[in-house]
Amino acid sequence: MPNTSPDWEADPALNLRVVGEHEHRFAEFRAKVRAAGEQWSGTRPAGLTELLCAAAADDPELLQLARAGAQLLEDFLDGLSCTAALPPSGDLAADLIDGKAVPHGVLGRLAPGYVVVISEQRDVRLQELDLHGVLRTTRSGLLVLLVPDRDTDLLDKITTRLMGGTRWVATARRPVAELEDAYTEATEVLRLVAAGCRPAGTYALTDVLVEQAIASNAQVAGRLAEIIRPVRENQVLWETLVALVHADFNRNQAARDLFVHRSTMDYRLQRIAKITGWDPAGGHGAQLLRAALFADAVA
Repeated sequence: MPNTSPDWEADPALNLRVVGEHEHRFAEFRAKVRAAGEQWSGTRPAGLTELLCAAAADDPELLQLARAGAQLLEDFLDGLSCTAALPPSGDLAADLIDGKAVPHGVLGRLAPGYVVVISEQRDVRLQELDLHGVLRTTRSGLLVLLVPDRDTDLLDKITTRLMGGTRWVATARRPVAELEDAYTEATEVLRLVAAGCRPAGTYALTDVLVEQAIASNAQVAGRLAEIIRPVRENQVLWETLVALVHADFNRNQAARDLFVHRSTMDYRLQRIAKITGWDPAGGHGAQLLRAALFADAVA
């Protein structure tokens, strides 16, 4: 930090000691930092810089000191997290999908295996169901449920309620010790389903193997995306193809969704077939254009 005042005895970033008229100001800042530390419940370095900078308010010198100190603390905490198991946070579901160490006494009371269920629906009324044994948390705006894998009836009820006829639900099944991998798998399933414009429903990895294969091969994805590039350049035809895929190639439903006559839909599909060489009204053409639409989304 630049020494812009004669009242600074030395660079405060070096010895954290301030004299003169700045002493009270720095003492207040340290008090705010201490208070922030008492309130901080995090265990990861993300967000620490913002917290300390907020304590510095608009003071440019203290802000610079906060940034430097926070960076060191973030580096320290990041290194610590790589070598030591963090204690449970009190959110058991979050600890399990994060791969954190869980006390043996708690682990012994859990089911041998769980199905990780992920949905965008966080406001669904699940309290009407008997959720005994189900663990719940939220992550990145998504609802995450851990359902004991032996309770298949409850799993069906939960996924049906979450789907609600309009949304996607992703699932992955693992032993309790592997729920971090299950969460990673379920989030990938949800990403692939959304990119593929799949109809509302409950999906597992086996349902998106084609999409996974395309996403993992950049060369294939690029060639597929190139097929529908002329369609992307025409907004009307692009919206038509997207609506058709959303409707699972039900042309009547796609026409209703677009508020157009069925004959208009058929005419647009003929134009898509002409410029791509693949007929969306045919079985093989529909499969390839669905794959191409997905490739464009993940390219």
